[in-house]
Amino acid sequence: MNLFIASDHAGFDLKAELVKRASLLQVAFTDLGPESSASVDYPDYANLLCKTLLEQEAKTSSGALGVLICGSGVGVSIAANRNPGIRAVLAESPEVAKLGREHNHANVLCMGSRIVSLETATEILKSFLQAKPDPGERHLRRIQKLGKKPD
Repeated sequence: MNLFIASDHAGFDLKAELVKRASLLQVAFTDLGPESSASVDYPDYANLLCKTLLEQEAKTSSGALGVLICGSGVGVSIAANRNPGIRAVLAESPEVAKLGREHNHANVLCMGSRIVSLETATEILKSFLQAKPDPGERHLRRIQKLGKKPD
C-alpha cells in the first residue's frame, strides 16, 4: 500500500511522531513535508498530497491512501475535498475514521494536532488503515452522488 503523509507547521510534530511509529503500525509513509515547523500554508501541502495520491492511484491502482494534519484538521480536509477523486474524512476518534473508510470510501485521513493526542492519533490511524471500503450497493450509490453537482 502506498501511504502518503503531509502537514502544515501546526501539524508538523504530530506528523513526525506518526512517521516514527510507522514500523509499529506495519506501514511505510512517504513524507511529503514540510521538513520543519516553520510557517507554511496548509492548502499547498494538502494539494501536493492529493495530486501525488491520485497520480499514484492512476499508475498502479494500488489503493493509495493519505494522511493530512493541521492544527484543527479542518483546513486540510476542506482543501483535500476540493480535489475530484479525493474523499477526505476529518476524524477525531477511531470510530469516525473506520466509518469514513467503510461507508464513504475515504482515501485521505485528516486530523487536528491541537485536537487529538499522539496516542489518539495513532489509534485513529490504525482504525483507518485496518478498515476496508464496504462494497454494498447503498454505499456505492451514495458515493456516486458525491461526484455530481447539486441540482
